[in-house]
Amino acid sequence: MLSSNTAQVRIFTQPATQKVLTEWFDTLSERYEKQDEKRINGRAWRAELRRMDPPYGVMMCDGYAELRHRLQQQMPLQAIDQMALAVFVSVAVHVEKHIPYPSFAAQLGQKKNDRPYLSRLRFERLQQATDPESFCQQLTRAVRLRGKDGANILSLADGIFLWMREWQAREEHQPESIDPFSRNRIRWASEYLSAR
Repeated sequence: MLSSNTAQVRIFTQPATQKVLTEWFDTLSERYEKQDEKRINGRAWRAELRRMDPPYGVMMCDGYAELRHRLQQQMPLQAIDQMALAVFVSVAVHVEKHIPYPSFAAQLGQKKNDRPYLSRLRFERLQQATDPESFCQQLTRAVRLRGKDGANILSLADGIFLWMREWQAREEHQPESIDPFSRNRIRWASEYLSAR
């Protein structure tokens, strides 16, 4: 059965995985936090992650390792998912706050001063990214444009994981999904264009 609800998450559907992502993101704003008898400085994590070469440099940081460890306890992570997580972490450290509604792509299409946060030209560039590095770079620009208005990190993570899985399928010359609403570029275009 096809679901045309493009805003609905497809990968992070379990509340436990959503909780891991939001708690990790919240930690990035905390200076002193205790988890499992460990003291964590989330602001130091954020600063370190921002300095690393995106997207793969973050894979050597404690902030990435902690998120990966917590996610692996809730869901299996394939090699491509670990790469997707690196892209997510590289972008998420530039998000100022988590805004749960609407979806990430709809947030990019929302108007501020009669213009969308992300212009159609920039959105097309984001949609045309052909490799993880340029995709990460375009996403980072997009979340920076949102600034203090934040972004939906659950929707962002879901879109990144879908994009990375589609990218791997293209690299391996596999056919696209027959469900058009499961394809990330169609989902994002639908959400971006329907934003008000």
